[in-house]
Amino acid sequence: MQILILRHGEADPYARPDCQRRLTGRGILETEAILSRQLPSLQSVTQIWASPYVRAQETARLVQKILPGIEVQTTDLLVPEANPQRLANAIEAAEMDSVLLVSHQPLVGVFLDWLAGLEPGSHRLGTSALACVEAEVIAADCGHLQWVDQP
Repeated sequence: MQILILRHGEADPYARPDCQRRLTGRGILETEAILSRQLPSLQSVTQIWASPYVRAQETARLVQKILPGIEVQTTDLLVPEANPQRLANAIEAAEMDSVLLVSHQPLVGVFLDWLAGLEPGSHRLGTSALACVEAEVIAADCGHLQWVDQP
């Protein structure tokens, strides 16, 4: 299975509450650039899962533009402080070939390190960063990091 992990694009620095922060113009451009650069790797995506936060939803819609026909599934499993094990269990239960996750720090970095068996803190993905992990089993230390692309 291929798991693509996308951190949302750069967002406004402040909104009350935090979950309402929107993408900036720069966030949109950087995300579009990463997605364009990695388009061949995205062709196998069959599902898009996104955090309910506004900035993640806006980022997921940018993904939808280049992968038309794939609906965004919104899940609290992708909020910033979500549990990596619960996320892994849900991915495993979904029985799919490829998923693109749109989420936030610290979850994106923690999940990537946990899944690929890397030193905790190895990957603190910047905004609009995209990582690809291949895994037969979705569990700690079972994935293989294929690449990370940052703006």
